[in-house]
Amino acid sequence: EGHIAVLYCDLFAREGKNHNPAHFTLRCSRRISPAEIDEAAQVNPDLDPIQAATDGMSTARRFPAGDVYQLPAIALICDFDAPPDRPPRDEQPPTLLSFRDVQTLFHEMGHAIHSFLGRTALQVVSGTRCATDWAELPSVLMEHFAADAAVLGLFARHWQTDRPLPYEMVAEQLAVDRQGEGVDTETQILLAMLDQAYHGELPATTIMEGGGGFDSTRVLQDVYDRRGTVREPRETSAQGMFGHLVEYGGTYYSYLFDRAIAGKIWKDVFDSGHNGGALSRERGERFRDEVLKWGGGRDGWTCLANVLGDDKLWDGGPQAMAEVGRWGLGID
Repeated sequence: EGHIAVLYCDLFAREGKNHNPAHFTLRCSRRISPAEIDEAAQVNPDLDPIQAATDGMSTARRFPAGDVYQLPAIALICDFDAPPDRPPRDEQPPTLLSFRDVQTLFHEMGHAIHSFLGRTALQVVSGTRCATDWAELPSVLMEHFAADAAVLGLFARHWQTDRPLPYEMVAEQLAVDRQGEGVDTETQILLAMLDQAYHGELPATTIMEGGGGFDSTRVLQDVYDRRGTVREPRETSAQGMFGHLVEYGGTYYSYLFDRAIAGKIWKDVFDSGHNGGALSRERGERFRDEVLKWGGGRDGWTCLANVLGDDKLWDGGPQAMAEVGRWGLGID
């Protein structure tokens, strides 16, 4: 398709910079209607009609229909160790990424790709501007690509010898990560339950009943004491470090929800990376055409049913939710 986006990368740590990795949409993709172009040509007859309709910002013509789209502008923010001031020498390596750094970069790039490939008429539903339930799907899916041998073989090389990264090292790291999967999953469940408690009826009910105000720390302790494996330590306020409480507001469960769906798509659409599945253009275009390009312009369950070819997911009802739950438990 040629030029598809403008991407600004701010990848390295510096004083005063937020250390949280993030993707920001500065400008969404959207279709520029023929009526807009005609109107702009009349208002500014001395300018190119398309440039006039988009205030001179980047555009691209999408074929075969020939529609004109404004190009999205995306900022990708990470917090990697800053590169050295001098050119690298044998004794002074450049910035090197850990495997966790690579996973982070792929995760955030998943959000960026979602924004890159939006093909909607309205920018308010382009790319990541979809229901939050589905917003983490492309980013979590990209973490599977980050651990795929064929994908790593495209770039992961020793900075001095140019030797490919031995995949045995990656496999060892993945095995270590799997040892902590249970703890990580429990943590995500507890955070999702805490998010629901904070954004449910409890805060308003507590205040209206004259309970002396809402105590977020007591709610945290109650959730963790009742549902967690380990009792929550007192004299702590861990919720103060939970930034997604503000950003997700009652939908933090989407991380676990999308983790289950991403695992299913990785397995069924990309064949878990086997036989070149991770590098297959046909499989990638299937995911693009059925999921990524729609953003919030089509119901997420419809996108999922189409990309997996499974009609029972179409309405997102109890049967569909139960099916996603099975994927999350590894039952397929």
